[in-house]
Amino acid sequence: MVRIAPSATVDRLLTMKQIRTLLLAALVATVPFLGAGCLGGSSSSVDYGVLNGSVSGAGGEAISGATVYLVPTTSIDLTEMTSAGMRAGTTVDFDEPLEDAVRLGGSSFTSAVTDSLGDFEIDGVPDGDFFVYVDPGTGYLPGGSWCRDSVAASGLRGQDIDLEVTGVPSSSATHVGGSTCLTCHPDHVGSTKLAHSLGFSVVGEFGQLQDGSYHPEFWDGLVYFLAADVYSDGTPVYYYDYDGGRGMDKFKTSMTDPTLDGGTVHAKVWLWQDNLTDEYKLTIENIGNPADPMSPSTHVAKLTYGGAVNKQRFMIEWEDAGLNGLYPFFQFQHAGDEAKYARDRKQFRDYHMDYYWDVNGTDADASDDLIKVPDVSKNMSKNCLACHATGWESYTDAVTGEILCDSVEDVGGEFNLDPDEDSTLNILNTSCESCHGPGSEHVAVNIPGSNFEGGKHIVLPEYLTPAREIQICNRCHDRLEGAGGVQGGFPQHVDTGEFPLPGISRAEYLASYVKISHPKTSKMWADDIHPKSHHQQGPDFMKSDHYRNVDKLMTCSDCHDLHGDTNFARALVGDPTDGESSLCMDCHGADIVDVPTHTALVLGAEGAHGSSQASCVDCHMVKTAKTGAGDYGALLGAPDGTSGDNDLVYFQNDITSHVFDVPRKDNVGVDGVTPSSAMPVPYTQACGTCHDVSTLQF
Repeated sequence: MVRIAPSATVDRLLTMKQIRTLLLAALVATVPFLGAGCLGGSSSSVDYGVLNGSVSGAGGEAISGATVYLVPTTSIDLTEMTSAGMRAGTTVDFDEPLEDAVRLGGSSFTSAVTDSLGDFEIDGVPDGDFFVYVDPGTGYLPGGSWCRDSVAASGLRGQDIDLEVTGVPSSSATHVGGSTCLTCHPDHVGSTKLAHSLGFSVVGEFGQLQDGSYHPEFWDGLVYFLAADVYSDGTPVYYYDYDGGRGMDKFKTSMTDPTLDGGTVHAKVWLWQDNLTDEYKLTIENIGNPADPMSPSTHVAKLTYGGAVNKQRFMIEWEDAGLNGLYPFFQFQHAGDEAKYARDRKQFRDYHMDYYWDVNGTDADASDDLIKVPDVSKNMSKNCLACHATGWESYTDAVTGEILCDSVEDVGGEFNLDPDEDSTLNILNTSCESCHGPGSEHVAVNIPGSNFEGGKHIVLPEYLTPAREIQICNRCHDRLEGAGGVQGGFPQHVDTGEFPLPGISRAEYLASYVKISHPKTSKMWADDIHPKSHHQQGPDFMKSDHYRNVDKLMTCSDCHDLHGDTNFARALVGDPTDGESSLCMDCHGADIVDVPTHTALVLGAEGAHGSSQASCVDCHMVKTAKTGAGDYGALLGAPDGTSGDNDLVYFQNDITSHVFDVPRKDNVGVDGVTPSSAMPVPYTQACGTCHDVSTLQF
């Protein structure tokens, strides 16, 4: 190879073939009488099967020793991926489309290795369609800038392509905090508006790295915390009819006295804002056993979890019991309604009152029940923050035995996790380094005049294989059990206890970070395809054709702008309510044309729907999962808040399925099922607006 001196237009390495071509052109121009034939024949003899290119890192540095593969689209295993297969581990040979293809068949693929200048040459591109995949070796991560979209041989032959790969921070890199990142990347300030940045918040206020302007409903629950001098002037929430067989919500809740309808009240939880301190407080009053020595028990609500996505929980302190952690309490539901009969769709929902309640006997009258101090294993640092707090690290409190945590310190953080040690705030939410990795090395060299070489010390998800980019999200948007010592619903390394850094493969994740690699059947609807519970988008997406196909291997960022630079819900790149939106039509416009044409083809001419009647997501992204209260779907009559509503009300939930199929009304979760217990499908949601669904339960 020969390096051409940098200029305004030339700043790269040229292959010998390119140099010969340039020399030929120069000679023909200066000695026209020789003609092309004197230098090796006419232009028709040029071998257009050759593919030239270079591989470089994000800092512009040449990557030597990298292997460039042309992965045939025919090698992508399209075997159906099922929930059962994920649980059983039978999908591991095809759950990373490109890396599995190379691992299993790479020795037979057309490939080339880059030289010391980062150049490669493939002398003969075979017929077919290919994903151009780079295995860059140590210090970089596999994938490359051309690995997402397949390319026909004709689009590669005779071409000269530049492939970029992402670097990765070393094991000694440390977190610097989102405020530092935004100093150099102010164009990504939109990320502070995302629900990722708003998960944990100090009650009633946002930190410097939080912008709630996308979510005007965020603090709706605080209206119930009445300004008061004493707790009994606050808002009471009644806890009644204990059921030990249920999970997180063993108590029913009501905003009005349920004894009028025969309910047995165990406790009142009073919501109030102390006039003296301005603190938001919750007071537990034992109604069934007034002799309880701990009643009333008052606690300051220090943090909220949620508010941007349909619900909000409150984290309370137990300082009077000597505990240092914060503990989750009830759940406010933005779409909750006391008129709804279903216990889990009220304005407030019990969220583990059982942590603070000691039930005695049969609990028929609650006369022996007592308020109790929660078990130290129930605090939020142990159970919640691993998926939220950037730079999460756990430790055991030597005095209390609580498993607590630390996270990256930042002036823009939300809350001080170490009140006895310093006054520096911690980031409790998903910040820049959650997805790009710890940034100390990136910051250290990414200075003016350095040619931005810091790019090789940070993860750029767009250059990862699609499976590795999705795995960044899948660490938390999954329902799993970690492999480390701190058991919980988050991944944790079996030996080190560390939370996985961005860029790891799914194979490494399954082998070292989790015990259970897919949501349990109890978190799925009866068809074992669609999620019943929230944060399961990762395994949902892996079942879809978007994840494995021969045209475009998609990732979460194809539909979501993860820097928050859109004005659409959930940071979508297009309007999900518009049937002609670029959100779907940028990819599907050629084959679908428009919604009326598509629905007419699927449903028959009389089934054509205009874009104002239906959008793509109405049918392909049904809200099957529930995190808050959900809302009414199709109604077979007027609900009146009694048990009869079970036979009248189909519900739509609040978290969309990412399988992208269209679950039908004959689904096992719908056909013959009591309406209120049925899985939401298009027919019970958007379709039910116009269509008669009264025969579904029969």
